[in-house]
Amino acid sequence: MGEQRTTLLLLLIFCSAWISIGNLKMVKADSNDYIRFSSGATIFSPLNTTYNSRFLNLNLTFDQGAGIHCSLNYSIDGNYKSSIPLEAKNLPPGFHFINKKTGLVTLPELSEGSHCLTVNVLCGLYDYHGATPPGAPFTPTSPGSSDYIATWTHTIYFTIDTSIPEFPSWIILPLFLMATLSAIIVKKRLFHQRS
Repeated sequence: MGEQRTTLLLLLIFCSAWISIGNLKMVKADSNDYIRFSSGATIFSPLNTTYNSRFLNLNLTFDQGAGIHCSLNYSIDGNYKSSIPLEAKNLPPGFHFINKKTGLVTLPELSEGSHCLTVNVLCGLYDYHGATPPGAPFTPTSPGSSDYIATWTHTIYFTIDTSIPEFPSWIILPLFLMATLSAIIVKKRLFHQRS
C-alpha cells in the first residue's frame, strides 16, 4: 500500500508540474508563417493576427549584404523602444555576399487589445569609393559624401485576446487522477479475486 501512495504522489507532482509549465506560454515562430520585407527582414512573430497570450517573442531573420552595416530596432505602440540584436548562426567559413542573421527579442508583457509593432531598419555603406555609387534605396548622407544610407520602416498590427477559449488544462489533472485511481481499484479487485 505504501508503494501505491508513493506512486500516486509522484503522479500528482508530475501532473501539477506539467500543467503549470503548460500555462506559461511563449508564442514562438512557425517557419511556415512569416512576412518578408524588401529590406531583407523576414518576421516570423508576431504576425498580423490575434494571440491568446500576453507574452510574445519578436522573432526575425535579416539578410545583410556584405560590407553593409545595419542596425534594427523596434517599438510597440510607439512607446517601448529597443534594439534588436542580430546574430549570425551556422555560417560556413569564407566570404558571403549575403549573411543571414537572426534576431530574437522577448517583448514586454502586452495588454489586451490591438497593438502596433514597428521595426526600423537602418543600413549604411560607409566610406564607399566604388566606380559607380550605389543605387536606390541608398542615398548619400550629404552631397558629395562617400557615405550612403538606406532606411525602412515595417509595421505589423496584431491583437491580444486572452479570452479566446482553449481546452482547459486544469481539467487534465482531475481526469488523470480519476483514471489512475480507477486503475488502482480495478487492479486491487483483480488481485483479491485471484487470491
